[in-house]
Amino acid sequence: MKIAIVGAGLMGRLLALSLIRDKQHSVCLFDQDNKDAHQSAAYAAAGLLTPLGESLHCEANIVAMGFKSLAMWPKLLDSLDEYTIFQQTGAIMVSHEQDKGDYQRFVRHLQMNYPQQPSHQLNRSQLLELEPELGRSFNQGLYLPQEGQLGNRRLLVALAKQLMQEGQNADFDWLTESKVVGIHADGCGQVVSYQQRGVAKSQPFDLVIDCRGTGASNKHANADAAPLPDLRAVRGELFQLFAPDVHLTRPIRLMHPRYQLYIAPKGKGFYVVGATEIESDDDSPMTVRSAMELLSAAYSVHPGFAEANIRQHVSQCRPAFSDNQPKIIQQSGLVQVNGLFRHGFLIAPVVLAQVLAVIDNISNNNEVELPYSDLMPVTVK
Repeated sequence: MKIAIVGAGLMGRLLALSLIRDKQHSVCLFDQDNKDAHQSAAYAAAGLLTPLGESLHCEANIVAMGFKSLAMWPKLLDSLDEYTIFQQTGAIMVSHEQDKGDYQRFVRHLQMNYPQQPSHQLNRSQLLELEPELGRSFNQGLYLPQEGQLGNRRLLVALAKQLMQEGQNADFDWLTESKVVGIHADGCGQVVSYQQRGVAKSQPFDLVIDCRGTGASNKHANADAAPLPDLRAVRGELFQLFAPDVHLTRPIRLMHPRYQLYIAPKGKGFYVVGATEIESDDDSPMTVRSAMELLSAAYSVHPGFAEANIRQHVSQCRPAFSDNQPKIIQQSGLVQVNGLFRHGFLIAPVVLAQVLAVIDNISNNNEVELPYSDLMPVTVK
C-alpha cells in the first residue's frame, strides 16, 4: 500500500519507522515543521513514564496502558542506533507539611485502587538514603519503584536519524515544511493536498494516517482536512534548567493543592521542571504567574535551584478530547490517531501497536481482533 502519515511528532515518527521496516508499504511522512520537531507537543514534554504518578488524574485504562508501555519501551529504544535516555529506577512523591492532606489522599488512592502495585512510604532517614538531597527538605515521601522516564528530545532526534538512515533503503519520503490542507476520499483511497514552501501540491494514497495532534482541531484544520470537532488544545509549560549543584537522580513530584510539580533529571546537571495544565489553545510565551509558580515550587523542593541557569522555557499545546481519552478513528482510507493529551510518551508503544494492527487488518483485508481493544477500542465510521 501507498501510505501517507500526516504529522511527524512522536507517533508519526514511530509509525513511519515501523512501516518502513515492515518493507510492505510505500510511506510518505508529511511534516509541517522541520526535522527538529520543535513545534511538536513531544518536544515540550518531560518524557515521564509514571503511570501511578498520573493515576489520580486519569482513567484506569491509561494507567494499564502505561505499565504495558513501560515494558515495551526498552525494545523500541534498543532498535535505534542513536543513544537516548531510559531510566526505570522509580519516582518519589513528596509534599510540604501544610499540603500533607493531598499527599495522604494520594496514598489512600493507591492503596484503594492499585494495591497490587508496589509503593513504599519513606520516613526522613529512608528518604535521605534513597535521595540524599531530597531528604533535607522533607520528612516523608512515597517511593514508586516501577516509575521511570526517557529523554524525549533525544528520542525525537534519534528517530529522525533512524528514519533518514533506514529510509534510504526503503520506499520512503519525508516532506518537511509541508502543511496538509486537504484530505479527500477518492474511490478506495485518499488524496492529500498540501502546501510545500508556498507551492500547492497533491498526491493520491491508499491510506492516510492522521497524527497531527492539535493541528487536526477545528481551529487549525479547514473543512477539507478532516478536522476532529471534539478535539481541544490544553496548554503546557515547562522550564529547562541547568543546576550543577543539584543532585537528584530520579523524577520527583511535589503534591500541591493546585498542581503537581514534576522535576525530571536529564543528566549532567540538566532538569526539566513543569506542572501547568491550562485549558487554553494559546501557545504564546509563558506568563509571569506560571514562571513564578514553577520556579518557586522547584526552589521549595531543593534550594540549589536558586542558582540554576534558565536555559529554556517552553509553551506548547497538547491535543485532548472531551473525555481526555486517546482515540483511533477508522474510516475508508483514513485512520486518525489523536488525543494523547499529557500521556503521549507514557502510552505511545501501546498506541503504536494498536495502530499497526489496524493497518495490518486494512492491508490484508482481515478482521483480526486488535491487541489492546480492552484498553483502547477503535472507533469505526
